[in-house]
Amino acid sequence: MQIESTNTEQTNEILNLIKKRWSPREFEPAKKISSSQISQLFEAARWTPSAYNEQPWKFIIVTKDNPEQFEKMLNLLTDGNKVWAANASALILTIASLRSSHNGAENFHALYDLGASVTNLSLQAVAMDIHVNQMGGFHRDKATKVFQLGEEYVAVSILALGYLPETETFKEKKERHFANRKRKSLNEFVFRNNWGNPFFELNDFQKN
Repeated sequence: MQIESTNTEQTNEILNLIKKRWSPREFEPAKKISSSQISQLFEAARWTPSAYNEQPWKFIIVTKDNPEQFEKMLNLLTDGNKVWAANASALILTIASLRSSHNGAENFHALYDLGASVTNLSLQAVAMDIHVNQMGGFHRDKATKVFQLGEEYVAVSILALGYLPETETFKEKKERHFANRKRKSLNEFVFRNNWGNPFFELNDFQKN
């Protein structure tokens, strides 16, 4: 299936990796991600730029190879996410360090930098035919307690990684998803000189 656009009209061409990235809620449980593939994903995360090169991201990875630890991570999720995330090959808790390693001051950009590292990881995953769903639906306080995070750290999200099912039913569902997904037009969030003054005309690049 060729993916053309996430809007009714889009004349700007962007990297295909960006267009192919999505957040599936189904995975093929029998297909596992290898340790070498996980290493590649985190090499992509490692090269993310960050404020003062703090690299304030931390990650805890559990895989299906260790059922007890996988279940422990799975139980941090809200009930709705547990149902489908149980079929993921790996679950990853993302963590941000809120204190600067240089002077101990609050690192205001830590969450921003962590998010950027997950974006790098997610796009590398797409290139490897691996898919990532980033979840905010988990019990943050419980995660902090279960993994004994220090007070300078905050649990931010849980990632589910895996391969997509190859059934015809899922392929049809995927096609419907790409046909229906939408994004805001550029004129809604990119401004020229002043707040609320669109940088782009509606017909420059996108129309809803």
